[in-house]
Amino acid sequence: MLELKQTQKLSPVLTQQLQQAIRLLQLSKLELVEAIELEMKENPILEITEEEPREEAEEKESQEEKREMEELLERYSPSEDFFPGEDREAPDYENMVRKTYNLRDHLRWQIGLSDFSPRERVVAEWIIENIDDNGYLICGLEEISRDSGFPVDILDPVLRKVQRLEPAGVGARDLKECILIQYETSGEKDPVFENVVANHFDLFQHNNLKGIAKATGFPIERIKEVFEKIKSFDPKPGRNFSDEFISYVVPDVYVVKGEEGFDIALNNDDVPELRMSRYYLELATDRKVSGETKRYIKNKMKQAEWFIKSIQQRQRTLFLVAQSIVNFQREFFENGLRSLRPLILKDVAQDVGVHESTVSRITTSKYMSTPHGVYEMKFFFPTSINKGEGDPLSTNVVMDLMAELVKKENKKKPLTDDEIAHILKSRHDINIARRTVAKYREILNIRSSRERTVID
Repeated sequence: MLELKQTQKLSPVLTQQLQQAIRLLQLSKLELVEAIELEMKENPILEITEEEPREEAEEKESQEEKREMEELLERYSPSEDFFPGEDREAPDYENMVRKTYNLRDHLRWQIGLSDFSPRERVVAEWIIENIDDNGYLICGLEEISRDSGFPVDILDPVLRKVQRLEPAGVGARDLKECILIQYETSGEKDPVFENVVANHFDLFQHNNLKGIAKATGFPIERIKEVFEKIKSFDPKPGRNFSDEFISYVVPDVYVVKGEEGFDIALNNDDVPELRMSRYYLELATDRKVSGETKRYIKNKMKQAEWFIKSIQQRQRTLFLVAQSIVNFQREFFENGLRSLRPLILKDVAQDVGVHESTVSRITTSKYMSTPHGVYEMKFFFPTSINKGEGDPLSTNVVMDLMAELVKKENKKKPLTDDEIAHILKSRHDINIARRTVAKYREILNIRSSRERTVID
């Protein structure tokens, strides 16, 4: 008995085109220009739009041919609907410097080459965005679950896959886990080492070798060997992917205070506008041209059409997402960092009408120039800290408050993590644990109170 089933299957060409459109979303401006140049080399149909005088021969075309050609060119020319603000002032590049960090880009690159499913890649993006420059996961899976909507039992296996990427130890939640990940990656099997790290790591951190020997029953010489092996692992695996040189950041989006609010403009400098070549469009309708040549031209026309539309969609999405961010974070644009509010990708995705993964991709490697400086667009999606009363604060605001406290502290008697937590609670009604203070202090590269003590 024959059974008929109706299935939907994307053609290889369409799948390739969709992959290209998705890839264009996450490219930086420089990478976009390079992608356009490469596509123009591979597709002769594409050319840069330029103001050209009409050739004398064109005047001899029939009115119908002219109309058909104009319709074709209009169909395949870039839209300017989403590129306002071309008369803006030149940017102040002195305020656009940053340190370049490549760890998260390195992880994304590895995920693209690994056996992550499409869903796992979206989940992994949430995890990667919460990995600091030292390589540590800076918040718990429960917190990521609240922000992303993915349950912990989905996040946990993806985190373990991320932890198998390079550098060894990345994605760990604390030093102990970081050491264990590096140990497992090395392929060694040492029961004594495993016993000490798993059960007596606190004694190791206090250099209490005799205590470990007493607790385990192993000889002190053997404990010393374990001690040296532990010290051989990198406690900050992500730092080797940090570039300490200063680079200039050219914003992808400009946000400027206007008379009626904030004006948003995309930075399209050096991004060429594309159209289809009139010469090849004419060949496609020329009766003298062979069928094989026409099929080649029409195939390239389809590719060119998709590429142009994909770029237009990229720019449209970038503009709309930037507009949504400004609407959600209006108080930040008005008043500065202390007014930054918690925001998740889902909020912007629903506002714009796209998938969360699209918002994640379009904000990757993109920068926004604001009245308060230039920020990576991912910056506008901070996680939240609950207050005793009122709206929750973003983690960025809490860290800014911490940095100010340390800046103003008595250098002879610096604030401890417990004291910082107490001040945040008493002055700002922010409930934050000592351990969280220590975590944020590490992110801010602030040393412990003992190391900050100034002795005359």
